[in-house]
Amino acid sequence: MSKEDFFSKLNIKDYNNQLENILEGKSFSEGTKNILLNILYKMENAYDDYKKVTVYTKLKKELLEEIIDIVQNYCEKIEIIKPILNKETKLGDKRYIVEKEKNTIISYPNEKWVFYALNHLKDNRFILDSKYSIIKEPMENMLNQGYIMDKEEIIRDFDGWTWNIVPEEIENKKYNLVYKNIKILLGNDFLETCIDNNKTIDLITEFEIKLSEIYNDDEKLDILKLIYQIAIIENIKNNEDKKKNILNTMKELKKELDKMENKKEYLQEIANSKKIIGREIKQIDEKINNNKLLRESFIEENKLLEEEKRIFSLSEYSDILQNKRGDLLKELDEYTKLMKPMNFVKKKSEILKKYELLNAIDFDIDFDTEINGLLIDLQKKFLKLLNEKFKNIQSKKEIVEYIYLFRYYKLIYINDKKQIKDIEELLEEIRNTEKNLITKACKLKAINILCQDIEKNYNLTSKILNYNIIDLEDVSLEFKKHDKNIVLTIYDDDTIEDSIIYDGNEELNVKFNKKMKLFN
Repeated sequence: MSKEDFFSKLNIKDYNNQLENILEGKSFSEGTKNILLNILYKMENAYDDYKKVTVYTKLKKELLEEIIDIVQNYCEKIEIIKPILNKETKLGDKRYIVEKEKNTIISYPNEKWVFYALNHLKDNRFILDSKYSIIKEPMENMLNQGYIMDKEEIIRDFDGWTWNIVPEEIENKKYNLVYKNIKILLGNDFLETCIDNNKTIDLITEFEIKLSEIYNDDEKLDILKLIYQIAIIENIKNNEDKKKNILNTMKELKKELDKMENKKEYLQEIANSKKIIGREIKQIDEKINNNKLLRESFIEENKLLEEEKRIFSLSEYSDILQNKRGDLLKELDEYTKLMKPMNFVKKKSEILKKYELLNAIDFDIDFDTEINGLLIDLQKKFLKLLNEKFKNIQSKKEIVEYIYLFRYYKLIYINDKKQIKDIEELLEEIRNTEKNLITKACKLKAINILCQDIEKNYNLTSKILNYNIIDLEDVSLEFKKHDKNIVLTIYDDDTIEDSIIYDGNEELNVKFNKKMKLFN
């Protein structure tokens, strides 16, 4: 038993007591309180299976503490609505409603829906710096929704006995898949660090630094560009105003790039702008240092303003001028920096990067078609990076974890009907990645070699690794000869999971009519 498991078993009653104490101070009904306590129980009960399957996740105590924190600090009211046969409730066709500004949940009496709603109550976990104007909102939406769906999984897909993926309850499969890509590449601990420090760190820079530690620059930039494009398209696809804003931004970037092509004229324009700003600052200084001029300007300014927007006092007007002066000085400083050769090149590079990001998007075709194509491209890049990550595997324990992780990845839904393993355009990359993984696992003696022929051994083993059996180490295999064929029966403990018929000419490295383990 791991240290975490030991302390989890020791402290779960403490978490129940902690939640009960919090609930005593809330005006929830007894039924609502029972639902919340049941959520905690279900999370605790499902955690071991959830961690085994997903590999990268928080500690159990951290998950429990997070949901307790949401109940205590972000939830003031939970209204439970009982379904009425053939009658519409205030929920309409929804299972729950979150009124974030009121810290309120309206839900059917179901632990799952209440749990989903609780996770939506908390403020955004990921915050980007305002300098990332183009991708700020799209990336924040994708990361924050991805985080919520990731947290919902423990109750959505695990019941303490089985792992049963419920695709129709994954609110945005595109966001979910991209978030899982980032989580697998960079690790859950890294993402949690970004949340804890989102007011003090530059999230995008941290992403780039972390990727650079593992992968080369070209691959890093390619995968980030695809993630940004998917986030942008998903953010604007149902909002015509956002689409227009993005198109206008792209035009402005192109206009700025065209100006910068003629460096001499561009720098002269900056010099002219600096002179204009300098004159404005001088005028403000003259007003601030001369009471008569200040008063005259104050009166003239107020004449131009509507009554409700007029400046209240001379002192307030002086503060407004001081603030404007500060803004102008900042603008002047930016222009001065931009006139330096290195800063000019850097600025041009940044604008070009933003323009190329947007220009690569086809705004004239169906956005769902565009996103699906980008998602496929992203998965190809992702699998290439994952192969790089697998090269560093040294231990038996590590290879087993990665087998679980890759099995989990293959079973992620990319759309309403298909999982990653079902996407024809990805089959070659999946095969190459998994073949490398299985070959390395055999060399490290983590799994048994079923066939001496590497290709046939891969074909046998990979099929076994497609099942959503929670504990792969509990899987038993039994090979039997039947006429000219071989029948493989796959057991999860003592329960038959499936039977597969193979050509009798397979050169197997197994004993017939006897159960064996796949994992050593």
